[in-house]
Amino acid sequence: MENRWIMLKGSERIETELSHRLYAGSEIAALLHDCGFNRVDVYGDLEGNPYDHTARQLVVVGYK
Repeated sequence: MENRWIMLKGSERIETELSHRLYAGSEIAALLHDCGFNRVDVYGDLEGNPYDHTARQLVVVGYK
């Protein structure tokens, strides 16, 4: 996702660009496995509930 923000204050103009990459939990887990993590757990919140279509968060814990 690419964003371009233009902020105006009087005659001052500030431009900034932001770039975000969006990943699914399975993609992050695969990336962590590929770079040497032995175990990767994916949760839907900080309480350890499953990451599924109802999850409000994505929490990934990797172990080396």
